[in-house]
Amino acid sequence: MRKPIAATIAALALLAAVPASADSMSLDAAYASYTTLLEKYVTPRGVRYAAWRSNGDDLKVGSAVLAGLRGADPKPLSPDERKALWINLYNAKVLELVLLGHPKSSIRELSKGMSGNEIFERKTLLYFDKGTSLNDLEKKLRAEFKDPRVHFALNCASVSCPPLRAEAYRPAELDAQLDDAARGFLARPGMTTLKTIGGRPTITASKIFDWYADDFKAAGGPLGFIAKYGPPEVAAAAASGKTKLELAEYDWGLNAAP
Repeated sequence: MRKPIAATIAALALLAAVPASADSMSLDAAYASYTTLLEKYVTPRGVRYAAWRSNGDDLKVGSAVLAGLRGADPKPLSPDERKALWINLYNAKVLELVLLGHPKSSIRELSKGMSGNEIFERKTLLYFDKGTSLNDLEKKLRAEFKDPRVHFALNCASVSCPPLRAEAYRPAELDAQLDDAARGFLARPGMTTLKTIGGRPTITASKIFDWYADDFKAAGGPLGFIAKYGPPEVAAAAASGKTKLELAEYDWGLNAAP
């Protein structure tokens, strides 16, 4: 890595640890800047981390966006405003971790100790003067909103996780964006497959449906959710009541694109 870029990343790492001030950019401005970055670096194949990392100005903008998001007080916000804020904050923090941490093949390389998921458990985010982990933020979303579609909006920088949307989530469009995120993930090639095994129709789907099984109960369980949001043939099979659900292995490979 060239020294100027290394120095820039080191400076941004320090900036990321500083509490956001009252002068942080507004949420509207943060979402606009964030969308500009996502449109530039997010592709259907993944995120162009190397290109983003080589652009010092865009690294600074990304850091400013993250400061604006974590500096926004969630208390006076409407439920949809708060939900959009926390989804964007989660995804923006994951991006920063990868951009600054420079993992070669998986975000799990940034974990310490024996747990591959430690990076999600570590208090990497300073949120209103309190250390917060990505898992803490995810739990806030799950506990307050009980909306299983959120699982398809959060991006963990991995091949098997739902893709990063090339725009910020916004309160006025949130319901449509979450519907699109769920449908888009289930329709991705290989993410939800239908086969006949032993004479019985079998859907193979993401382990997300196992890890967060309780979150899908209100939607009729994983198959009920797939019946609503899955592609037509798979949705019909899920709704039949005769289909078995199997879970695919999770690919933690980095979602990097050229």
